Amino acid sequence: MSERDDEATELQHDPQVLQGDDDSPRQPAPPLDPYTPEPGPRPGERRAFRVLRLAFIAIAIVVAVVVYAAIR
Repeated sequence: MSERDDEATELQHDPQVLQGDDDSPRQPAPPLDPYTPEPGPRPGERRAFRVLRLAFIAIAIVVAVVVYAAIR
């Protein structure tokens, strides 16, 4: 098996179709997968999650007061 056999060859230019060792022709992978998640939250998202945490604390306090009033 020569070195040339391992490489994919271009069958069609637009849209680009490659032929390699497998049976079916395939298109090359896009430069960036649109479903790749971001590495981390952006600054605005960090602030939103901090506010969300504070909102859960406030809701928990309200629920505790309502439960206390209902039991009393």
